[in-house]
Parts: sequence; C-alpha cells; structure tokens
Amino acid sequence: MPDSGQPHEAGGGGWIILGVLNEILLKLASQPDLRSLWEEVCSSARWIVPSQRLCIVLGNDGGGARIAARYERGNFEYGAPQGGGVVVDAWMVAALEAQRAAWFKGPWTEAREADQARAWLLAEGPDVVFHVPIQVYKKTIGTMLFALEDQRQIDRKALASATTYALYVGATYTMLKNSLDLAAASAQLREQNEELERVQVELRRQLDRVRAQHEAMLEMSTPIIQVWDSVLTLPVIGTVDGARAARMMEEVLAAVVQHSARFMIVDLTGAQATDASTIEHLLRIFAATRLLGSQCIVSGVPAAMVGRILEVGGSLEGIPVFSTLRSALEHVMGALRQRPR
Repeated sequence: MPDSGQPHEAGGGGWIILGVLNEILLKLASQPDLRSLWEEVCSSARWIVPSQRLCIVLGNDGGGARIAARYERGNFEYGAPQGGGVVVDAWMVAALEAQRAAWFKGPWTEAREADQARAWLLAEGPDVVFHVPIQVYKKTIGTMLFALEDQRQIDRKALASATTYALYVGATYTMLKNSLDLAAASAQLREQNEELERVQVELRRQLDRVRAQHEAMLEMSTPIIQVWDSVLTLPVIGTVDGARAARMMEEVLAAVVQHSARFMIVDLTGAQATDASTIEHLLRIFAATRLLGSQCIVSGVPAAMVGRILEVGGSLEGIPVFSTLRSALEHVMGALRQRPR
C-alpha cells in the first residue's frame, strides 16, 4: 500500500478567496436533492483543489464504504459505478477513518483492478491521492479523494480551504439528508393514514351491510301473517335472543293495533327453547298481546319447552294452547262464527 502522509506547505495554487467560498457554500445550501448536492460539490471542489479526478465516498454501518459521486473533467456520475454498489477496500476505509486530511502517494505498484474505485482514481497515474475527511460533530462520515498530478498542488492554504469546505459539505449533506428522510417518512405516514382511512371506510361499509343484513334477517324472522280479518299469526322458528325478542315484541304490538286483531296465534312448532331467557321473552310477548285486548293463542309447543316454562316459574294459564297450528285456526274460526252480529 502506498505511503500515507500529511500535506506540507509548497508553492503554487490552492488559495481561494473568501467571496468565492461564500458563493459556493450558498449554492450548496440551495440544492433540492442529494444528486444535485453532490454534483455541486464536485463542480465547486475544482476551485479549491484542481484535481484530475474526484471521488466522494461515504461510510456504511458495516465498516465499509460506498461511492456517493465521481467527477472527471466536467463529467459527473452519481452513485457507484455500474456493478460496484459497496466498496470494501483498505484504501477507502483508511481514508474514512482518518481524522484529518492526508494523502496516498505513488508509485502505484498494487493491482489496480483490486477495487473499481481505486482503479478509477489511479487511471491516469496521479502523483498523489489527497483525501479530506467529511465530518459532522467531529465524526467522520465520508471523505473526498482528489487524484492530483503534482503533490505541490496542496499547500497550507489549499489544505485550510479544503478542510473548511469539507466541514460545510458534511453539515449540508446531513441537513439535506435528514430533511429528505423526514419528507419521505412524512409521505409514508400520509400514505399509511390514507390507507387506514380507506380501510376504515371499507369497514364502515361492511358494517353497514352487516347491519342491513341483520335488520333484514330480523324482519324475516318475525313474519306476522294476517290469515283472516282480525286474525294474525306469528310463526317462531329457531332461537329467540334479546334482539329478536325486542323486534318480535315491537312487530306484534304494532300489528295488533294496526289490524285491530282479536286473535294473535303464536306458532312455536319450529322454535328452539334451549335456555330460560328464550322462555321469558316469549312469555312477555304473550302478556303484552293480552294487554292490548287481543287473545293470544299458542300452538305447537315443543315438549322441551314445557319443562323450561315450569323451570322459570312461567305459566300459560288463560292462554289457549293447541298441538298444531291447524287446531288453533279451527278454534279461532269457530270463535268468529259464534261472534254476535
């Protein structure tokens, strides 16, 4: 590996007036994205260190390095060269770990194809490769590597200018990257919020459909049928929970009032009485019907329901009970025929 040393004062250029430096720094601060930033860095760096080639390298979490940009005589390339995304090279890592500016000095005897970035820097046989650390809060996050035709291009003034410039580059890069990361995170958060809103809207639609279906099922589960003038029948099929019982109560009372029904036949042939609450709901419906002046008649009481009625202390006293719906209808028809005219 070539010798590494510190720049010394030599004759020749490198001096940059404060006004030009200020102008360059203002340009850096106005870049909208990382590509534009590194392009401006590469373009401006020639005012500080007139090099053959410039390569900007950033460190990564794995202890290696990746190329951020390359520049050669006006030709700018953003990111790594094709086929070389991450550079793990002792040269680059040494430059990244350096806390101050230094150089790698020829002659270059190592195989240049060992690393694409190093081979690119050494393509024209430079005298030295000068590297300046890019630091933020005394932490080195990257480096700028200049391939120089003559080591004497680096004097104290060029060193001071390059070091100052690198500090501004590090600060600008960090602020811009944080800003872009924040903007990207905000955009992602907005997308997630929009997606969440879409999901919520779809869930509300599904809930509305479920409610509508439930409402329709409740309506179908309480089919009150007018079988004759002032005669209604309610076939009860399946179990009767609290919601269905409330709907049945509402529908039965409304139908009795609307049709001035004298008889309400509740057919329990298809009912399932598996718990005490079902029995209690039915008994309330029977009692409420009688309070409106309509005679409640029960038909098709399942054998299992009889025991449940006794268990809950209920009674069908005063309510005509028939084994089949046909028997209940015959009883009602007979009562209507006997009605005084």
